[in-house]
Amino acid sequence: MAQSRQLVEDAFAASLQTDDLTDKQRAVLTACLTLFSQKGFDATSTRDIAQLAHVSEGTVYKKYRSKQGLLDALLAPLATVVVPRLAKEFMGEVARNDSADFRAFLDFIVRDRMAFAISNRQLIRIMIGRVLNDPQMLTTVLRQFSDAITETIEPILKRYQQAGQLVDWPATTIMRTIASTVIGTTMPYILLDTADLDIDSATAKVVDFLAKGLSPDESR
Repeated sequence: MAQSRQLVEDAFAASLQTDDLTDKQRAVLTACLTLFSQKGFDATSTRDIAQLAHVSEGTVYKKYRSKQGLLDALLAPLATVVVPRLAKEFMGEVARNDSADFRAFLDFIVRDRMAFAISNRQLIRIMIGRVLNDPQMLTTVLRQFSDAITETIEPILKRYQQAGQLVDWPATTIMRTIASTVIGTTMPYILLDTADLDIDSATAKVVDFLAKGLSPDESR
C-alpha cells in the first residue's frame, strides 16, 4: 500500500514542475501532501509543515496566508493534473493485466483500488470534504474517469460480453456498479480510520458479489 501512496506523491511532484513556483513553495506543498495524507489536515500544524519542508513558518504563510490556503493550493493540482494522470496509469495497468476470465479481471480491479483507497485514505477524506463544497471538482474528476473508461475499459468489457461472461450493459454502467461496491466497502475505513481493512478477505467477498450480479444468467 505504500506503493500506492508513492504514486500519488510522484504524480503530485511532477505536477508542481509545471507551475510558477519557487523551490521553497514546492517543498511546502509537497510537505503538505505528505503530512495531510499521513496525519490529516486538522492534526497537521504549520510548524510540522515548515520542519518537513526545511523552511521557516513565515515562508509557509508568505504565499498561501493560511492553512486553508495551503489546502486549496494542494487540491487544485490534485483534481486537474494528478487524478487524470493516475486514472490514465491505472487504465494502462488494467489493459496490461487483461485476462480471458472476467472474474480474474474483477479481482485485479477490486484489489488494486481497495489498496489504493486505504493507502491514501487521509487524502481522500480531505478531497471528499472539498468536493462537497465544490461540485464542479467532482464533475471534472468523473468526466476524466468516464473518458478513460470509454478509451480503455469498454473494449475489454465487450470481449467478456461476447464470451458470455458478462451482462450486456453499457461499460459506464458496469464500471459504476464496480466502483460503487468498492467505495461502499472501503468508505467506512476511509471516514472512520478506526481499523485496517483486510484487503484479501474484502476482495474475495466483493468479487463474489459482483461476479454473481454481473453474470448474464443473473440479469435475466
